[in-house]
Amino acid sequence: MEKAARNPNHELLRLLAMYMIVFIHANIYLGAFCEGRLWTFFNGMVNGICNIGVSCFILISGYYGVKFSIRKFVKMECMMITYSLLETAFLFWMAPEQMQGAALLEQLIKSFLPFITRKYWFYSAYVCLLFLSGYLQKFIDCLDRETFKRLLLLLLTLFSVLPTVFYFEQIPDNGKGLVQMLMVYMIGRYIRMYQDIRLPKKAGIIFILLWILNGISHEIPIQIGGIYHHLCKDNSITNLIMALILFYAFKELKLFRTWNEGKNGKNGKAGKAVNKAAGYVFAVFALNNTFVTVGMERLLQEGLQSVGGMIGFLELAGIVAAVLLGCLLIGAIRELLFGRLDQKLGIFVENKLTFLH
Repeated sequence: MEKAARNPNHELLRLLAMYMIVFIHANIYLGAFCEGRLWTFFNGMVNGICNIGVSCFILISGYYGVKFSIRKFVKMECMMITYSLLETAFLFWMAPEQMQGAALLEQLIKSFLPFITRKYWFYSAYVCLLFLSGYLQKFIDCLDRETFKRLLLLLLTLFSVLPTVFYFEQIPDNGKGLVQMLMVYMIGRYIRMYQDIRLPKKAGIIFILLWILNGISHEIPIQIGGIYHHLCKDNSITNLIMALILFYAFKELKLFRTWNEGKNGKNGKAGKAVNKAAGYVFAVFALNNTFVTVGMERLLQEGLQSVGGMIGFLELAGIVAAVLLGCLLIGAIRELLFGRLDQKLGIFVENKLTFLH
C-alpha cells in the first residue's frame, strides 16, 4: 500500500469532524442557550450534520491507509492510558461523589486497559482496524475493481441502506462499531484506488438537501410502539453520502496553496500547523465527553445565564470550540512530555516480540 502524503485540507476536515463530535455531546445542553422554535431549529441543524464526524474521520483514514506496527500500537495505548487516567483524576476532582468504591475501581481498571475494556468504543474499534489493516489490504488487492465495487454495494445495502429504511439492524449499534468502521474504511480505499475524482457542483445542493432531511427526521421521528426511528445515526445512508460529499469537497479546496499533490507533497507553515494539530485528535476522543458533561453541569449549577436566540447558540458553539482546543492542547503537552518515552517503549516492545518470535 502506497503511503500518500497528507493533504492539510483533509487534516482540517479531521479537525472539523472532531468539532462535530464534540458538538453532538454538547448539544444536549442546547436548551440552556435557546428555547422554543429556535431550539427546534438549531437542534435539528446540529443533529442533522454532526453525526457524520466519525464517518469523515474514517474515510480519511481509508483514503491514506493505516498500517499496523507494534510501535504505533504501543504509542496509542500509552496515549489512551494517559488520557484515561487524566479523565479519572478530573472526575475525582470535579465529581467525587461519582468516583467512590466500586465505581472508582472500575474506572481505574478501564483506564489501564482502554482497548480491551472498550472504554472508548471508537478507540477499541480503531485499534481492531489497525490490527486488521494489513490483511484487509491484501484482501482488497486480490479484488478487481468491479468485484470490489459489488462488495461495497452489498455491505452498504446490508449495514446502511436497510437500517436506514427499515430501522432494524443486523448489527444493533447504530453504526458505532467495527463493522461500520471497516466498511467506511474500505470505501476510502476504493476512492483512493479507483474514484479519486471531482464532484459536480450539484453535489453541494444534495448535501444541503440531505442535511435538511436529516434535521427534519430528527425533530419529527417515526414513533411506533417501541420504535423511535430517525436518520441521524452513524450508519444512515444519508449521513454517509453527506460525509462523502464533504470529503471530496475538502479535497478540492485551495486553502493551502503551497500544498503539492503526490507522495512528495509539501506544506507551508499553515498546512504543517493543521497537520500537527490533527495528530492530537485522540485526546479529543478520550476527553471531550467528560469535559463537556462535567463542565456544563458546573456552569448550570453556577447559574449560567444566556441571552438566548442566535447569540445563545453561538455561545454554545464557542464552548464546543474551547473544549476542542483544550483537548488538542492537552494532546500537544502530552506529546511534548512523553513522546520520546512512547517511542523508546515501542522500540523495546517491538524488539522483545521480534526476539521471542
